Amino acid sequence: MHIILGILGSVITILVLVNRLSETGIDLGKLNPFAWARRRKWQKKYYADPAFSLDSPMEAVAGLLYVMAKCSGEISREQKDYLLELFQNEFRLSEDKARELLSSSSFLLKDEDQIIDHLKDFLKPSLAKFDSEKKASALAMLHKVSNCEGNRTARQEEFLNKATPFFQDTPESQRKW
Repeated sequence: MHIILGILGSVITILVLVNRLSETGIDLGKLNPFAWARRRKWQKKYYADPAFSLDSPMEAVAGLLYVMAKCSGEISREQKDYLLELFQNEFRLSEDKARELLSSSSFLLKDEDQIIDHLKDFLKPSLAKFDSEKKASALAMLHKVSNCEGNRTARQEEFLNKATPFFQDTPESQRKW
C-alpha cells in the first residue's frame, strides 16, 4: 500500500510542477520528438519555393520555356505572344488558359538564375511523369523559344545545354535493364 501511495504522490508532484511551468510560459510540448518532426516538416514545406514543387509536366515545361525566354533579358511582346501561341498549339489550351499559365509561370519563376542553377531540383517532382513524346516535345519547344528572336544568347545556350540531358531518352542499347 505504501508503494502505491508513493507512486501516486510522485505523479501528483510531477503534474503540479508541469502545471506551474506551463503557467510561467514554459511549454514542455516542445520536447515531444514526434511533434517536433511534424513541425519541422511543415516549416520546410511552408518556407520552400513553390516553383520547386511543380509536379505537372505541362507546368514544368511552361516554366522552363518562360525561363528560356527570360534568359535573353526582359521578355518582349513578341516572346510573350510566341509563348502563348506555343501553349495553345502544343498544350491544346484555350487563349485564357494559356494566359493563366504564362502569368503563373511569370509569378512563380521571378528569379531565373535560381532555376538554372538548381534545374535538377526544379524538375525532380515532375520528371517521372514525362514519357518519351513529352520529353521530345519539351526539348523541341525549348529550341523554338531560344530561336524566337533570331539568335541565341550565351545564357540561353548555357541553359539549353543544362536542360538537354533531362529530356533525352537513353537508347535501348545503352539501358541496363
